Order: sequence, then structure tokens, then C-alpha cells
Amino acid sequence: MSAVQGDKMSENSSSEIKLYSDVRTTQVQWLWYPFIALGKLTLLQGDPGDGKSTMMLNLIAAISNGGTTPDGQAFGCPHRVIYQCSEDGVEDTIKPRLENCGANCVNVAFIDEETHGGLTLDDERIRQSIASFRPWLVVIDPVQAYVGNDADLQVAGRARKLMRRLGIWASTYDCAIVLIGHLNKREGSKNLYRSLGSIDVVAAARSVLQVERDEEDEDIRVVRQIKNSLAPIGNEIRYEIRPESGFKWLVSSEGSEPISVSDSKELQSFETKQDKAVYLIKKYLSAGDMRSKEVFMRLRDEGIGQRTAEIVKQEMGVQSYRVRQEWFWTLGQK
Repeated sequence: MSAVQGDKMSENSSSEIKLYSDVRTTQVQWLWYPFIALGKLTLLQGDPGDGKSTMMLNLIAAISNGGTTPDGQAFGCPHRVIYQCSEDGVEDTIKPRLENCGANCVNVAFIDEETHGGLTLDDERIRQSIASFRPWLVVIDPVQAYVGNDADLQVAGRARKLMRRLGIWASTYDCAIVLIGHLNKREGSKNLYRSLGSIDVVAAARSVLQVERDEEDEDIRVVRQIKNSLAPIGNEIRYEIRPESGFKWLVSSEGSEPISVSDSKELQSFETKQDKAVYLIKKYLSAGDMRSKEVFMRLRDEGIGQRTAEIVKQEMGVQSYRVRQEWFWTLGQK
């Protein structure tokens, strides 16, 4: 090998190497913390008939109007959404359902498959639609209907290629992409092992949400986050779909259901408000990270002021971090 050839190989090799010191650190942006991240893939899965689409349509309605998440996080201004569904008619089913949810349909679009032919996950028309419409959220429902054949999601290499392309589009255009899928029927399996297709599909998703029916009331659905590569696992989200009353989120407007501890005998044994605050903060955060304003609100209801809470927070080593415009408390390290 000549010296010139050796130099060329060195140049090519060095051009492929990057130092992490040259990488600009950025924060993950969230559509709904910690469940759906902007610029990333999210998988929403469950058995057929469990209300995955109904849940998503209600979330889309809130996004299109600039409302709030089920646990009280504000979306801010109204945002655009692409909702692509192959299982129902646009005129007689999807639009009526959006209107019933209160969606602002000016902000909700779809790619016309009847006029221009069916889509697949790697169809360039999806990228072009995202680039021109600039949605905050893209929903593919169900993902199985948008693959060339059933084997595409089962074969590791093909599944990895499909997910990689979708991930690049999400990152490039700063939108969240949610894939709604039906669970497979592997007996005795649960969680990630019942996920659709190859394990590469789950590997590509930064968040995996699984919908299940409540064991005691089949009209109530429980949404569990069974994978989160970007933040701590979120608390359960519940909703109900009843024949007489329809859809309803089962969380308070300020977040997760309040923890009732006022009548606890343990609280009445504390000598100081700081001791009481330590107990309460541990109890609140043991269930997961919590918005700081909610911690202060709950402590205030227990007779503990913000000054005392701040002192105790520092003494306990509780960490704070910011997601968009809101601060959160955590017992973990951030």
C-alpha cells in the first residue's frame, strides 16, 4: 500500500469519527411528559376493542384546541395533527368522532388514500405531508395496516429500516409520531413480549404505552407505560368508555389523584411541620416525579407553607428539572 493510499484511508476514517465534546447538548422536548416526546416515536398498543383510537382522538381534540393533557399539563396554543386511519370511513366515522370529542378540525388533517392510493410506512407522501403541514403530532392507526405485508414488521431488518425512517422524519420536523398497534396473541407472554412485530419495533420506540381493561370494571381502561428511554416511567392513566356516558378521563385536572394522608395516625405524631413535610414529600414522590406547583399545593392543604417546603426540599436533596415551562421534583438524579 502506498503512502498516498494510506493517507486517503486515514482521512476517510477520521472524517467518520466525531468527538462527543463537539456535540451540542439539547433537552428532550415533550408533547405530554413523560409519555409522548416530540421528535421521537411512541407506540400505543393494546387488544382490539380496548379503546386505543378513542383515547387518541380525545387527546387530539385537546391538542387541536390548545387544551391540556389528562393530568393537567397545558399544550399552550392549538397545534396541528395528522391522524391517518385505514379502518374507518373519513366522512361517516372519523370526522363525526372528532367532532364528538370537540376537536378543532381545521387543525386535524389526513392523507387522502382514496384518491391517491394506499400508504405504507415508508411512503414519501408521509414525509411530504409532515413537511408541508408541520404537525405537532402524527398518528398512524393501526400501524399493521400500513406495512407492505405482515412479514415487514416481523422481519428484524425490514422492521428496523421502517422504524428508522419514521424516526428520522420525527426528528427532522420536530413532531411526535404515535403508532397505534394491536397486541399479538402469545399465550403466557406479557408487556414487551406481546408487542406487535419484531422486537426492533419496540426498540425503536422511545416510549411504549399499553392499554388494558381494569379487572374489576371492564368499562375502565388502564394505560401503563411499560418502556421509557427518556424519562422515569409515568404513572398510570385511566379512562372509561361507558355505553350511557361515553368517554371520560379518570384523573383530576391538576394531575394524578390526590394522596389522602390527612387522617393518617403517623402524621399526628410529628412534632414539627418540617418533619411532617419530609414524610409527605417522600410519599408524594415515591409514586413518581411531580410538578413542583402540585407539591406546593398539596403541602399547603396540609398546613405547610412554601418557605418550609423549600427548606425541607434542600435538606432532603430533592432535585428539580424543567420540562418546557414547568418544573418537576424528583427523588432521582437529573
